[in-house]
Amino acid sequence: MIIEFKVENFLSFKDLTTLSMIKAKSFKEYQDTHTILIDKNLNLLKSAIVYGNNASGKSNLLEAMGFMKQIILNSFRDALLENNDKKFPLEKFALNSKTETASTFFEISFIHNDTKYRYGFEIDYNKVVAEWLYHTTSKEVYLFKRDFQKIEVNKSAFKEGVGKEEDVKESVLFLSMLATFGKETSSNIIEWFKKINIINGIHDRLHKRYTIDKLKSDKNFFNWVLHFIKYLEISNLSTTEEDVNEIDLETLKEKEKDEEIINLLTSIHKIQSKQPKRDQLITYHRRYDENNVFIDAIPFNFDKQESEGTKKLLYLLGPWYDTLKNGKVLIIDELDSRLHSHLTLRLIDFFHKYNLHKAQLICVVHDTMLLNKETFRRDQIWFVEKNQFGASELISLADFKTDKVRNKSAFDKNYLEGKYGAIPYFDIDLKLNQLLYGEAR
Repeated sequence: MIIEFKVENFLSFKDLTTLSMIKAKSFKEYQDTHTILIDKNLNLLKSAIVYGNNASGKSNLLEAMGFMKQIILNSFRDALLENNDKKFPLEKFALNSKTETASTFFEISFIHNDTKYRYGFEIDYNKVVAEWLYHTTSKEVYLFKRDFQKIEVNKSAFKEGVGKEEDVKESVLFLSMLATFGKETSSNIIEWFKKINIINGIHDRLHKRYTIDKLKSDKNFFNWVLHFIKYLEISNLSTTEEDVNEIDLETLKEKEKDEEIINLLTSIHKIQSKQPKRDQLITYHRRYDENNVFIDAIPFNFDKQESEGTKKLLYLLGPWYDTLKNGKVLIIDELDSRLHSHLTLRLIDFFHKYNLHKAQLICVVHDTMLLNKETFRRDQIWFVEKNQFGASELISLADFKTDKVRNKSAFDKNYLEGKYGAIPYFDIDLKLNQLLYGEAR
């Protein structure tokens, strides 16, 4: 479970920015369904939802979380690659002269195996500037601290790091190196990062493969999906291997006399023959006669004949199921795209009420129908807005004074009226009209 995530000098986030999943103590709504009790001093939120104008930096916040994950998982491997001038593919805040030479900061606090950890690092394009790992038992203590290549290890609490301080390259995270060597605590932390599911709500390509594979291999998941989508009048599902339109080489050789073209076609045919056949999802719909009497079920090619919303929903169910079943963190950009508002509401409601393993959801959306007091607590709602200097700022609805927001406030109405900022608009003025038509109208 994520407690807090922090980032500085990355993409549109110039200053230190914090996304907190800590429950506000003064808010009493939905404590049984929307929060996770950790101990008497800490309650976490099951979800966070992020709103903002187009190009405000909402997606950049999720990009930062994904970037941190990838650096942790891959820094040891990437350091072995040749001709890699920039070891870290950073995109720093570009609209300030100071940030180009400053380092980029990432830190995440989380709970894994009932232990609280705080891990972070500062990196430049070619090196690790700083790195740290703390854990909390009765109080927070450091496991290791790094300042460039100087590493201080807690010899009693982090024995796996002792003697390894000189082995790490300047472009490799100490944690990643220790995990590669199979060290217990470091490996466990890396496994936690692997359990963060980050998906794009617009493009299904990456999680589509996961969902289809799981439909083939997990009968319980198959039945769950079939029950979930019954309202779509889909009576059954199956997977089959998609036919590949291979070149009829012999026929083409008889017609084609150019030897170079024949050699090219032969090479293409060899490549095609080595490619594994792709799985194709088939849905079945009931067919009726003229008297509306059921006859049979006919197959639909899922990707070609079902709606975009149906495809999005079904492919999304793979990571949704995995997250809830295994207590993971699911991060989604554009959750609401291609989905009806009520369907998105039901998905979120299901996540809150039937979340038995302390899973968490962090998502970016535009749909203001989700912005209501029946769906989210005030401390679950966040807004991203760019300031006058082009830097993104993240603001929690919980931070607004009570004259602007109360538990009974109409969150969506207030947001659209601009009371929370972060709304999309452009000025409709005389100049815009003149540029369009050439004269005032």
